[in-house]
Amino acid sequence: MSKIRKFRISPRPASVLKNLKALTGDAHTTPELESAVDSEMRRAGDLYATAALYDTLEPGRTPEALADLWQKPADGAAEPVALTLYAATIGPRLEDALGDALSRGEGLMSRVLTAVGEEAADQAAAFVQKLVAEEAVQDGLELYPRREAAVDRRGEALALLGADKIGVTLDAAGHLTPRFTRVGGILWYPAKKRK
Repeated sequence: MSKIRKFRISPRPASVLKNLKALTGDAHTTPELESAVDSEMRRAGDLYATAALYDTLEPGRTPEALADLWQKPADGAAEPVALTLYAATIGPRLEDALGDALSRGEGLMSRVLTAVGEEAADQAAAFVQKLVAEEAVQDGLELYPRREAAVDRRGEALALLGADKIGVTLDAAGHLTPRFTRVGGILWYPAKKRK
């Protein structure tokens, strides 16, 4: 089991804008909107309290409820030999800022903060994948792309990881706290032999 805190992430402006377009349903980007996104991304950087847990499991050590994370992708090169479960978060402070914006009636600002938070959470999960990839290379293995755990399976993954150690919990309705958190798995498989 590995636990990491206070790692740096760099959300990508293009991804934040893509998230924002999905939230607003508006395909138009204005210079003012881009400026607002850049400004909020810089401000949000001070709010991150990144933390992650991950553990790599061999076949047979995974609870039955998480067996779907072992499914090889349809175009997969080889059968998986290990599974890394992870939980990665940016912490609650951006969510608090989002709540403040909503209480002030700032609809656009709340959507910008949501778009930033979603991208930041993706980057936190990508950081874990980068660390796991380094371990896999040392073992002569490769990774399939990470997959999010199904909403109804997050609880099992969080319990197995002991995610409360980094402040990640699941409420009775199945919502993650902090909101901007990713929970999932990364499959390891044997590297192709080079000729």
